[in-house]
Amino acid sequence: MGLSRVSESESESTAAVTDIRKKRRIFTPLFYFFLWCGCIFCQSMLVSGFLNVVLTTIQVEFQLSSAKASLIPSNYDIAAAVAVLFVAHFGSLHKPRTLGLGIITMGAGSLIFALTHFIFGSDNIVAGAGGSLKTHLCEIAPKLDVESDADCLEETMGNSGAYILLTVGSVLIGIGASPVYTVGTTFCDEILPPQKVSVFFGVSYAISAIAPAVGFILGGMFLLVYKTLGEPPQGLTAENANWVGAWWLGFLIAAFLGFVFGSILLLFPSQIPESEEVKQKKLELNIQVENAKEDKTFVDLLKEMLPLLKGIMLNPVYVLYILGGISDSMLISAFSAWLPKMIESQFGVTSSMAAYLFGGVTVPGAAGGIFVSGLIVKWRKLDGLQCLKWQAFIGLICIVSQLTCLIHCPSIRLDGFNSHLNQTCRAAVNSTCQAVCPGRDVYEPVCLEGVTYTSPCAAACTDFNTSTTDFYNCCGSAAIATTGTCDTNCEWLIPFVICLMIMMFFTFLTNVFSLTVILRCVKDSERVVAISVQSIMCRVFGAFPGPIILGAFIDKACILWNTSSCGDRKGACQEYNNSELMTAAVSMAMIARIIGTILYFLGWRLWIRRGGTSPDDGPRYDSVPATGKPESR
Repeated sequence: MGLSRVSESESESTAAVTDIRKKRRIFTPLFYFFLWCGCIFCQSMLVSGFLNVVLTTIQVEFQLSSAKASLIPSNYDIAAAVAVLFVAHFGSLHKPRTLGLGIITMGAGSLIFALTHFIFGSDNIVAGAGGSLKTHLCEIAPKLDVESDADCLEETMGNSGAYILLTVGSVLIGIGASPVYTVGTTFCDEILPPQKVSVFFGVSYAISAIAPAVGFILGGMFLLVYKTLGEPPQGLTAENANWVGAWWLGFLIAAFLGFVFGSILLLFPSQIPESEEVKQKKLELNIQVENAKEDKTFVDLLKEMLPLLKGIMLNPVYVLYILGGISDSMLISAFSAWLPKMIESQFGVTSSMAAYLFGGVTVPGAAGGIFVSGLIVKWRKLDGLQCLKWQAFIGLICIVSQLTCLIHCPSIRLDGFNSHLNQTCRAAVNSTCQAVCPGRDVYEPVCLEGVTYTSPCAAACTDFNTSTTDFYNCCGSAAIATTGTCDTNCEWLIPFVICLMIMMFFTFLTNVFSLTVILRCVKDSERVVAISVQSIMCRVFGAFPGPIILGAFIDKACILWNTSSCGDRKGACQEYNNSELMTAAVSMAMIARIIGTILYFLGWRLWIRRGGTSPDDGPRYDSVPATGKPESR
């Protein structure tokens, strides 16, 4: 019996050693780093790429106003801000598994986004349309579709159901993305060699910059494909206002990647054998390592944080800087959500081309600004006070550069809305059609002699050429109308793109300055809490309301709403007053930027009065004389 027990224990220990060796061969630091970079790519491509590109298309398919649609990206920020509090506490128990569960949750949210199209999407180009541009010709005895009460109820419930699903999806994406840059980063730091960890982090930052560009390109390509992946209705092209591309394809890709990366991460052990070696090397290099923590409740940790929170909230420089950061976050999130829509409306380009232009402007401008700011900090050896000074003066440059957004194209001349009603056409409609043309629930624009009409019937067109998709015999004469809105012949697109790229460059030029200021204006013991509070405050009070505020301004500039035939319920806006649209956008940008810049200047002057030192003993740099004023360099 004794021998058998010894042999059993030996076999068990041998199996355990074999299992450890297998895990060591499979679950290596490089493999984890690869999966973590995959998570970063998936999150950045989805949130910064697909979601911003397809927002306008989602508006059209589910008839959402800009103010209502803006809650979709805003819900992501709120969910991420709340989830990060719990991830920071519970995520340290098993970091790879926490990251895996997060990415799977993000994949589930992305899948729900895509399923919204299949559950609530419509195959018609417009409400009440029969699937062809010929439907709303001016006919002798037209058969207008009248929706019954049951149809109206189905339409209303469908749009409400779609909005609920989109909201749930964005919340799940926000919750799932929260561990990527928290526990994902800290576990990387624990298992990678300290001499090379900065190189690995540099690779991850590069991936986070490339992924949105991939999202813009793929999103733009998918928007060129009709939403059913089949042939679009006759005469319907990507240039048409009612075109809805296959926006959901990108979300299916993100869901697949999320499920794959997350499932593999769930198999990782809580500790990798190499982590002990890394910890030993850090001790040899005098690098602080994370010690084993006592089991504490969330309430205990909250009690420990209260003195730190009190310390940073009583720090006037920190408070002023956070308030300025909230203004910047509000501005960046608002334009990230709605800039593609403004480009599409201003210059009459397709949603796909707007996605390409948005990506082509944002990615190079932002990447260039971040790169140059890093070089400036390194070259000038800037400390916190000097970084805040730079950020304040760059804010002045941003205020001037934002005026370039006042560049806009003239609005289209829309018959009966911002152009005098063509009485000749109206007489032809009344005499020839013998019926009222479709209301605002139908928008099939046609161009006739420089004026856009809401439908072929509104232009009194009686014939349709299937080969050229042109309309004939319009306005009681032999006039020919073309499909789509009239061209405004605007040549401001290239100057606008150049100016926008410059504005993006200066906006993100303060990126590295921001982190330096936060780390230097508080005590060393308050740094982690200070960065966490900054992230939460900027998300909740900046990134969350930003798109909603700008969306409300955009709705104010609408001149033609898609109003349901079931009543006065507004859907998506069809056409905007371009001058009012850009004036509203620039007004919001100027107000936010001016407030932020003033707060940065106040923080800078207050820091100088404090002697240019950090809250810890001694100055942060050697260039502060006894007077407290920094020397010029």
